[in-house]
Amino acid sequence: MAALNLSELAKRDNALLVYNKIIKKTPFELNNKTEIELKFNLDVKGIATAFKTQDLKKIKELSSDKLTKMFFVDKNKKVYKLTDLFKSEEFGGGSGSGGGASDTAVTESMQCYYSALRYKLGEKLHSGNATPKALKDKSLQGYVFAFEGSTRWTASTLLAAHTNTTSKALPTWIEYDTDGQNVYTKTANALAANQKWSGDIYFHRGSPFMSAIYESKKTALEFDKTLNSKAKKAPSSGFSDDKWNPGDIWMSTMSPNPGTSQPLDFGKAENCNLTFDQLRKNVYKLAKSQELLGVSLKKVISTAKVTMFNTYPSRKQNTNVTLNGFTFGQSGDFFNSADIYLKLGDKQVQFRSTASTKSWQGEVKGAAAAAGKIGGGGVNFYCFDILKTTIGSVPKDAKKWKETLWNDNMFPHFHKLYMKYSIHPGNKLKTNKKVKPQKNFTVIKDLAVFKQMANGYINSKNKNAGPAFKFSKYMGLLLLDAIYTSKGSKNEWATQVLRYAMSNIDISTYFIKIE
Repeated sequence: MAALNLSELAKRDNALLVYNKIIKKTPFELNNKTEIELKFNLDVKGIATAFKTQDLKKIKELSSDKLTKMFFVDKNKKVYKLTDLFKSEEFGGGSGSGGGASDTAVTESMQCYYSALRYKLGEKLHSGNATPKALKDKSLQGYVFAFEGSTRWTASTLLAAHTNTTSKALPTWIEYDTDGQNVYTKTANALAANQKWSGDIYFHRGSPFMSAIYESKKTALEFDKTLNSKAKKAPSSGFSDDKWNPGDIWMSTMSPNPGTSQPLDFGKAENCNLTFDQLRKNVYKLAKSQELLGVSLKKVISTAKVTMFNTYPSRKQNTNVTLNGFTFGQSGDFFNSADIYLKLGDKQVQFRSTASTKSWQGEVKGAAAAAGKIGGGGVNFYCFDILKTTIGSVPKDAKKWKETLWNDNMFPHFHKLYMKYSIHPGNKLKTNKKVKPQKNFTVIKDLAVFKQMANGYINSKNKNAGPAFKFSKYMGLLLLDAIYTSKGSKNEWATQVLRYAMSNIDISTYFIKIE
């Protein structure tokens, strides 16, 4: 069994981690497999400051003496040295950092464990009961089916991923505040308060059971394709799983074996969920009977808020919205960023490239995370269907639409659109000098100067990103032109684009969002 030692303190921020655990009164795991709360030994002068400032030279100096190397003391005045502490996952031991998985995969899976613990304990989670020991309890794993590919994650692996990482974001999810709460406990507590389920509750992320749920959507989509054009429900541009239901995790009281529980008629010879409307009805019915529910997760900053979407038969969130203009980025300065923003109702939707110079999308902005996304093909589909225009190229079939890839021959048209929409009535931060009190920006009328500024664009990383800027900004201007030169209903377009981005179209199914 590996012990924590001086060399391990030098490899990462383990000295500071020790200090924070003592200040926050978080138990340490000892080499004898027990957990105990420790304090700094006041008889060892300067030891607390040395760990706080990660003064490894001072720590090494103190550890060389038999008396001063007893850095820690428990409530019974028993003293401990550094090597009495077990090198657990949080200090760089154990099973590593989750195999390089994305932050999103880690946080969604970790939330499953915290949520399962909240229902198991039957009381609010806090730093005192949501301990690593409680989360790693083997009995809890029987209720959590969190997968990355074919690998089922344990709580130990996920906890390690929050500390053995180069990610700056992951530690902020698990660190407790002065009220003894972190992002996971806030979310789990809000979920349990909103969904007062009882019995055996299982949590899924990327599991075979969860795959079976989305298989029902694929079955309905295949059936929808056999219907005549007037009866079809799904958008012809495509209909991704997260637009049908954006549940990042699912909770269920059904058997976690989909072959046994057959969620939404999975694997049944007689399927009663062939139509999207029947599927929408049954997803809602199962949620209300406390059998199955998709949960969309956003990072909770302060107080968690729970919102229901796609209720049945009425749809509370299906409000109509208006197109309330656009801006060049958030500042209104065309050359300050590579994006444009449209205001759809009270939501700000950012349109920008996502793969430098190849793909482009819209993203609804939220307080701490994206509130929804829509790909370029989806945006163009609603232009084609409602506005009777297209973004850039004009194929007869909207399904064949592609982004307009940039080449420098497009500069004259790029500049023409820039001039047009710099002073357009829909521009809420116009760049002409007549607009006050907003900051004034000079319209670049000279094409040569415009080329120079576009080619010389510097991104937020202080690197030249002229190609990405030209592609992204030109696509944004082509979108504005498709909207403002059309005779179709701009408000209907705004409504449908926002609903699709937020997984709230007429065939989307019931879920709750915690943010």
